[in-house]
Order: sequence, then C-alpha cells, then structure tokens
Amino acid sequence: MIVRHGGRSDVGAVRVNNEDSFLADPQTQLFVVCDGVGGRAGGAEASSLAVEHIGQMVAKNRRAIEEFATGTGQTARRDVASILERAISDASRRVRHHALANPQLSGMATTAASLLVTGDQAFVGHVGDSRVYLMRAGVLHCLTEDHSVANDRKRRGRLPDTSIAAAQSEALTRALGVLDTARVDLLDLEVLPRDRFILCSDGVHGVVGDELMQALGSRGDVQRVADELIEAALQKGAPDNATAVVVDVLDDAAEDRAMRVRRRLEAIQSVTMFRYLAFADLMRVAGIARELRWPAGTAFFKEADPGDSMYILLDGTVGVSKSGLELTTLKPGAHFGEMALIERAPRSATVVAKTDCDVLVIEREGFYGLLSEETTAVKLLWGLVRMLNYRLRLTSDELTHLKMGLQ
Repeated sequence: MIVRHGGRSDVGAVRVNNEDSFLADPQTQLFVVCDGVGGRAGGAEASSLAVEHIGQMVAKNRRAIEEFATGTGQTARRDVASILERAISDASRRVRHHALANPQLSGMATTAASLLVTGDQAFVGHVGDSRVYLMRAGVLHCLTEDHSVANDRKRRGRLPDTSIAAAQSEALTRALGVLDTARVDLLDLEVLPRDRFILCSDGVHGVVGDELMQALGSRGDVQRVADELIEAALQKGAPDNATAVVVDVLDDAAEDRAMRVRRRLEAIQSVTMFRYLAFADLMRVAGIARELRWPAGTAFFKEADPGDSMYILLDGTVGVSKSGLELTTLKPGAHFGEMALIERAPRSATVVAKTDCDVLVIEREGFYGLLSEETTAVKLLWGLVRMLNYRLRLTSDELTHLKMGLQ
C-alpha cells in the first residue's frame, strides 16, 4: 500500500499562539492532529505532548503492526485497534501528569484525531472535536463524531439550547489531559485505491464547512489540498488555529478488492435495519460481517434449529421452506435470519442454498458489540424498529390476503 501525505498548520488571523500540533510519520503510516483546548493554560504543550506520546507508543508496536499488514504473525485487527486506543488513552495520562508537575499548566488539555494505515486497513481513533474525513469516489464522509455539548444534544435529538452561551455549547465532553485515561472512539475500515483522508482541527472544519471541504479535497495533490484548506480558513477570518493533514492511499492493483468492498457495503445498506446509517456506522457493520461461500445443496439452517446469525445474499439463490413446503426463492440482495440477532429463538423455517452462494454473515455477538458503542447503538436500534415495523406490516398484509381468499 503506497501512502502519500501533506500537512500544514497556521496560527490563524486572531490567535497569538498556535496550540495545534500534528504528526505525519511515513515509517509507521501514522497521522495525528491535536488541538490544545482553547482557554486552558498550556494548550500548545498539551497538543505537542499528546502527538509525541501517540507517535512513540505506535512506533514501539511497529513490529506487531507490520505482522498484521503482512499476515505473518498472530496480530489480529482488534490488536492493532487496541494499540492505537492505548496510545491515545495513555496520552491523556502523559498530559495530565505533566500539568500536575507544573502548576502553571493546570487544566491543560487537548483533542486528538488519528489515522493509522497498515496493510489494506485504516484505523481511526479520536477524542474531542478534531475530525477525520474520508474522500471516496468524490464524496466526503465524516468518520468521527464531535465530543461536544452541542453535538451530544444533536445526537440525542434535542434542539439547540438557546439559553446556553455559544462557548458553553462548543465545550468539549471529552479531551486528553482531564483524567489519566480517555474514552477513545475507534473505527477500522478497509481502504480502497485512491481513498483520501483529511484530518483537521476545528479551526478548519468549523470555518471551511463540509461543502467547500469536499470541493477542495477532491482536487490536486495532498500538499496542495492541505494548503488550500488552510488558505480557505484564513480567507474566512480564521478565528482559531487551523491544521490539516491530507493522506492519499494508492494501490491500483486492488481494483478487484475495491469491487468486493463496494458490493458488501451496498448489500449491507440494502437491509432495512442498516439503510439509514451514516457512512462511518456502515463501516462498523461491515467490520463485523464475514463473507463466506455456501455450496449448493447446503442448508444455512433448518427449522427449529437454534440461531445466532443473519445472512445477506451477495450472489446465488436460496430456497425457503416450512414443514416441507417451499415458500419462496431468495435472490441476491435478500437477507434472512435477522431475528436471531435479537433473541436466541428456534428458526422458523429451513433455508437451503439452491446454487453456490456468496453471503455476508453477521453474528449476534458482533451485533451486540456494536450496540455497546454509544455513537452507533441508537441508530441501530432505530433501524431495528423500522425492520420490525416492516415485518409486522408484511405479516398483516399476508393475513389480510389469506382471509380474503378464504371468504
């Protein structure tokens, strides 16, 4: 995997000091943007310490990360995610203890947004309101959710509180340096050829906006894009420090893999439960799905069997029967067995592959793992409600038609 990067940081038009810091390490393929929390003493030191610590911790685990990339060791995807999570969380302790040892820096804190590219995977970890974006096929996707008072209200479906001052609304709910550890939001995804990532502080995304960022981010090489994002922030007044790091992933030999990834995402999004998920949440679902080949004549499950998985049909056809009577034939794009994600009840029908089939399998354990993630759980549960509502309406229609046929 070839990775190219460009980056730039600017004090902006108002601030006296630049409290942003960034790291772009081509050796570990780690990229980090940290933004010292405004109004706190030692913001510049906090961001610098965090960047340094995260870089050092990832570098110490470089061998394990390379083993994952090459498939030559025992390192699994979750292990790489844990390395990044620990590096960011431990940076909170480093910042806090430095402040305790230097009373004039009391209260120093910083955000952190990070990207680690290894093999064909990208790992994103963040705390605060610095962001990581993905530009894929000309479309900009935000991969992170701000940890702020305003965004928490938005995520919970609450209207903005006009009684809260703007500064309070923008206050962070998570930052490095507040406690010895920090709760880190993590996301891992399979990278595709010509994917472009943009890491930036709120001095960029809060000023430039997503629409202009998409326009600027889709043209030019990495350094040019980083420069143009900063220039755009400066032209709009740049009330805060502005930092942008742009990362390109180049792998023209991976077109077949790219097609498979796109097919999986489209199949997942076709399921009612996942249809309205944001891109980052779709990637989380894709992360727990396994693609398997099911030979013709093989049963996925039989009536009354216990079940813990749902299936999404990518290719081939399957037959559904009950009490020996064939009910229907499912084609690519169909899904079945989803109720097993909710409860461990006996299967209500038998499903057999009529032809060789490619399927995505999502297991209950992985699904429950997603429900434990605050940023994804509410969206999944709403999707589940939609799916159950659809099933109820479908059953009601079938019963109505049956009743009319008997009259």
